[in-house]
Amino acid sequence: MGQASYRRLVRFFYSLGDVIALNLAFLIAYFIRFKSFEGIFNEPYWYVGIYANLVWIGIAVFAKTYRISRLEDYWTIIRKMLKAISWHFALMAIFLVLIQEKAYSRFHLIVSYSTFAILIALWRMIILWLLRFYRSRGYNQIRIVIVGYGKAGLDLYNFVTKNKDLGYQFLGFFDDKEENNSLVRGKLKDLEKFTLENNVDEIYCSLDSISRDQLKKITHFADNHFKRIRLLPNLKDFTAAEVAVEHFGNIPVVLSRREPLNDAFNQFLKRSFDIFFSLSVILFIFTWLFPIIALLIKLTSKGPVFFKQKRAGKDGKMISVWKFRTMIHQKDAKFVQATQNDKRVTKIGHFLRKTSLDELPQFFNVLKGDMTVVGPRPHVAELNETFKHVVEKYMVRNLVKPGITGLAQVRGYRGETKDVRSMINRVKMDVFYIENWSFWLDILIIFWTIKAIFKGDKNAV
Repeated sequence: MGQASYRRLVRFFYSLGDVIALNLAFLIAYFIRFKSFEGIFNEPYWYVGIYANLVWIGIAVFAKTYRISRLEDYWTIIRKMLKAISWHFALMAIFLVLIQEKAYSRFHLIVSYSTFAILIALWRMIILWLLRFYRSRGYNQIRIVIVGYGKAGLDLYNFVTKNKDLGYQFLGFFDDKEENNSLVRGKLKDLEKFTLENNVDEIYCSLDSISRDQLKKITHFADNHFKRIRLLPNLKDFTAAEVAVEHFGNIPVVLSRREPLNDAFNQFLKRSFDIFFSLSVILFIFTWLFPIIALLIKLTSKGPVFFKQKRAGKDGKMISVWKFRTMIHQKDAKFVQATQNDKRVTKIGHFLRKTSLDELPQFFNVLKGDMTVVGPRPHVAELNETFKHVVEKYMVRNLVKPGITGLAQVRGYRGETKDVRSMINRVKMDVFYIENWSFWLDILIIFWTIKAIFKGDKNAV
């Protein structure tokens, strides 16, 4: 079976499973709500069901949900799936509001989508597992050669040989300079004959190892013999995780780092979650906990309940960050970083810091839009000036909104930064978060934060 036919078959099974999952979830939710299937073909359920199927097909076509790459992992597939489900839910909600159908059960809607998400996730993960198992047994292979025995070529060779379940069969290097190497099949003049005799599918060319004229000749040969060319750019100063490709029309531009939060949908998803989560905390926790904390602060020390401080926000813009006051009140005091056993910290302040409850008022910052629930912690201007010249990529952390909690904090880099090494580790975590953001990473960090609140953080000061 050819690669094109194979891809069509995989897309068919993906789409078939999705439609089955959508309708099965609809039926399960109906049975849970009404304890029978009687009336399922009555209004409004029959036309809501038809609309749901049509919308899903439309999303699958326009959002290119079934554009499948063998390099995709489980999390990438889940992310694409959640994106499609979110759009489907939004269109369904708009439809129900417009028709003002009061007879349709909102409970049925929630259960349908919860069940649908579970079923489609299981289906897609099973398909991916079967595909990888099939490829690991030597089937559906893409046969490749690499032109240029350099760093980029060796990195690709190591990747495909270590990940056999992706289905890439490496056949050899071609290089004019490298000799006496078992991985090198010959010089560039031998490439064409070897490609045709061994039915090579793709030729990967390392741009730092061949000239423009050589690349032009190889491309001409590949075009005439239905072989695909893949280019390995010279990015010696960047790691694989730092680069991404953006297209200006037909012009590819290599970016120095990935920033998932530059995507409009990801911004919408994160902001929607911020509003929902911050409102929930304010309404269900802050409303009853605030009077208790405020009373304890007032009883144990003189001064205001809240403490306001200017800190660096997105793009370095200074924002006012609110906290419960945890130190002895000093009017017009200069910034001095808190340390372990700091005598300025009050008794109730020590408890609030250890449990992170002093950060609760920052949910109003989140609601306002200055901050986000999860992101790099905002630093005061003095710390920025101290570290931006000595810690590599320090200011990268200000490319996104600061957060109430962050990856660095839940990974043990919270509180006092005693030396440059401590800040380097914190910045590494923050930059990793920016370059690898996902909705599920945010959920995981929130879970770790809640765990730390009940356990207590030894690094809190």
